[in-house]
Amino acid sequence: METFIAIIHIITALALIALVLLQDSKGGGMGGAFGGGGSNSILGATGGATLAQKVTRIAAVIFALTSILLATFANKRSSVVDNLKNLPAAPVETAAPAVSGDAAAAATTPAPAAETTTTTQAPKK
Repeated sequence: METFIAIIHIITALALIALVLLQDSKGGGMGGAFGGGGSNSILGATGGATLAQKVTRIAAVIFALTSILLATFANKRSSVVDNLKNLPAAPVETAAPAVSGDAAAAATTPAPAAETTTTTQAPKK
């Protein structure tokens, strides 16, 4: 079901893009949106809505509904971030400090082994 809605969403988005680009501009820019440049008639300067405008409105409503449905489906699934809590901690590697000159030669020479002493404990009675 989620895949079907996602396909409808993509098709609607592409149709919405095409419909908006195909429509004639009103020529008023943003002034037309705020009442400037239009006539005082009820339906506006161009009259009633054209077929392209009606189809664009329907496509916008379908796009909004599929967006809400897909967001609802995504909310029911667990997040990738939620799954990070269960991962084991990665080991942290530390880089050796940079050494130059005589210190580099001393760092590559093995250090003499430390003497170990062994002690034996007397058995407890």
